[in-house]
Amino acid sequence: MAKLGNATAVAKGGNVKMKVVGGLILAVIALIILLSIFNFASTDANRIGLHYGGGVIEDKKFKSIIPPGSTNKLIGPGDKLYTYPIDQRSYIIGGAGADTDDADEVTVVSKDNVRLGIRVQVYFTLNRDAKVLQQFHERIGLKTEAYTTEGWDKMLQAYFRPQIDRALAAVGTDYLWNELYNNEARKTKFQNAAATKFTDILAAAVGDDYFCGPSYNGTNACGELSFTIQKPTPLDKGIIDGLEAKQRAELAKQAQEQKNQQINVELQSVKQQVALLGSQGYLLKSAIESGKIQFMVIPQNGNVSIPVPTPTATTPR
Repeated sequence: MAKLGNATAVAKGGNVKMKVVGGLILAVIALIILLSIFNFASTDANRIGLHYGGGVIEDKKFKSIIPPGSTNKLIGPGDKLYTYPIDQRSYIIGGAGADTDDADEVTVVSKDNVRLGIRVQVYFTLNRDAKVLQQFHERIGLKTEAYTTEGWDKMLQAYFRPQIDRALAAVGTDYLWNELYNNEARKTKFQNAAATKFTDILAAAVGDDYFCGPSYNGTNACGELSFTIQKPTPLDKGIIDGLEAKQRAELAKQAQEQKNQQINVELQSVKQQVALLGSQGYLLKSAIESGKIQFMVIPQNGNVSIPVPTPTATTPR
């Protein structure tokens, strides 16, 4: 009977363990099911999220904005989150670190029909107004997949580059090539005009002010995009060589003119002295000043010793 009792106790203990293990397995399965049903959204500190419905029984439409730096925000099963950058961004044409080829540049024709190559840097931020951002995502972001790194670069190439070319071409014909090449004030004016033109035509091309200036923080005015150009350079290098030769000739001319002015001043001085002293008097004065004639003051009724110059001995060759 004792052996039978022990066997029964062991059987009961085994059943309890099985029930505990079974309960744990069911709990894990339930947790997996819950996690698959519910969805959580998180965003980095420099990215803003757009929450869209994606469930089986609901429309795939915009639901809410997920602020930057959010962690584990509960969203519906099957819902999607698209994130976009809110920090300062750039689009650079040409040079080290460019978004295009290093040798790339925008070609502009000046007022005097000289073709110039220009490298450009544009700095901006994305407009984070909820309605504007939603519109940007649905019109442009989805098409270019701008919520991804590769898609963002693709979007900039598709929408920024053509408008930069247009803006520079539009204002370039107001300036002579050497003004843009040599005159910093005119270059700055050209750059500012291009920035204004680019901001306007970009908004018209994409449909709204989706892009703001680099100082935009989400609460202030959108502002104008920052537009910087490097020194415009003629594509025909012979033009630069000609300009440098012309500048050298101009400098030589100025030097000769200064020399001629100095000679004229000296001639006028000689004429005035001749008129005052007479020709012989002027020659005597010049000889004294040059040391060819020694001039001495002899006191009246005084004895004067005049040193006789010692002739310089010459060594026969």
